[in-house]
Amino acid sequence: MNVAEWILVVLLSVTLLIFLVSAIVLIIKLIFLAEEAKKIVQTGQGIAAKADDIIDNVKGMTSVGGIVKTFANRVMENQERRYAEEDAARAAAAEEMAKEAAAAEREARAARAKVADSASAASRASAKVKAAASKVKSAASSAAKAAKK
Repeated sequence: MNVAEWILVVLLSVTLLIFLVSAIVLIIKLIFLAEEAKKIVQTGQGIAAKADDIIDNVKGMTSVGGIVKTFANRVMENQERRYAEEDAARAAAAEEMAKEAAAAEREARAARAKVADSASAASRASAKVKAAASKVKSAASSAAKAAKK
């Protein structure tokens, strides 16, 4: 090979080396740039989502449908609260009535027991009266027989 060819080969090799090194550096920088762009895009998407939520809230508060929906929700909550209070009052009243019924039943049982005691006492007294009446009859019949003699 001649000297000119060697010079051309060396120049081309150095040029290729410079291009390869610069390409590697450029690729590394592009990768970092892509990661930064990804972070920026994610942040932008979060901001856009928050902006959409804010717009929806403002639209809901200022539009007729949103106002009606808010009003209807409040009315429904108030009705549910009232119904819950009424149910609690009914349950308390039913519980009170059950207690009163149990007390009345206890009183009725006590009255029945007294009546049963009175009835047994009356039947014992009636038996004593019948026994005394039969004794009086037998004494009267004995006296009548004695008077006839």
